[in-house]
Amino acid sequence: MLLRLLMPCLIFVLCGLVSPKVKAKSDIIIILDDLGYRPSDVAAFSLPKEITFSILPQTPLASEIAQRADKEGRAVMLHMPMQAQNGKNMGPLGLTTDMFAGAITHNLRKAIKSVPNAVGVNNHMGSAFTGQPKAMEALLKEVKRQGLFFVDSRTTVLTKGEEIAERLGVPNASRQVFLDHKLEPAFLLKQFNQMKRIAKKNGHVVVIGHPHPETVDFLKTYLPSLEKEGFTLTSVADYFSHAPKVAKQFPQKYVDTAALFDAVSTESGQVEEQGETSSLNTELAESVTSKGTSVALIVSPDA
Repeated sequence: MLLRLLMPCLIFVLCGLVSPKVKAKSDIIIILDDLGYRPSDVAAFSLPKEITFSILPQTPLASEIAQRADKEGRAVMLHMPMQAQNGKNMGPLGLTTDMFAGAITHNLRKAIKSVPNAVGVNNHMGSAFTGQPKAMEALLKEVKRQGLFFVDSRTTVLTKGEEIAERLGVPNASRQVFLDHKLEPAFLLKQFNQMKRIAKKNGHVVVIGHPHPETVDFLKTYLPSLEKEGFTLTSVADYFSHAPKVAKQFPQKYVDTAALFDAVSTESGQVEEQGETSSLNTELAESVTSKGTSVALIVSPDA
């Protein structure tokens, strides 16, 4: 009974041990899209490994880039082509609004196989496709079956991505800043500063850019200052550490979080019924991995 009364205090103390990081840092999540076609894409490997690569399926360099990233401990995503309103060519395995659910599932599975070790998906183009509820439901059901997360690139304000992902229980986030749709230095800096403002206000920001030489050079110049300004450059793998495929792909990165849960379970299990302990651990896990709270702030990837 005594431990049962003390358990909320124990959880408060454990969370308090990491709360200074939560308060002191703001997560910046940067995804570089469209990798796979150009030999120059490999220049992006000169950036910190927290920068995530989103790779187009069945492209000449897709497998090579994905495997090299895996060796570095860098997360990769599938940049899934989807139909745009302007009818622009999508490339291999593109998803169209007139596809049956089975065809969407088939193309997505083939795309995943072509990008080894992908832990999540975001849309390439998709201003037409992402606005169609039935199409997005078919897509996101398969994303969930595969244990992946979904990042909505938000190429249209009419997207149904977040709404349907939330309903289906798919770990998800939405792009908040496009970094480099113009490559002038002044514009890149403007978007970079907007990124920092959103991160300070919301605690995190999701940014999408591309492996243009101008973008890579810009990031190499400006990323080093982020830590001194109170920001944390965070991989999507850390942000979505509760997604099944992430946990499988990077099992050693979250051992500290697992140990924290185990410690609570061991202490409470000495005097409490197993059912109550299980419920407590579930509540703690949900509080740590709920949307808007980045586990990267609890298990700091300083490597």
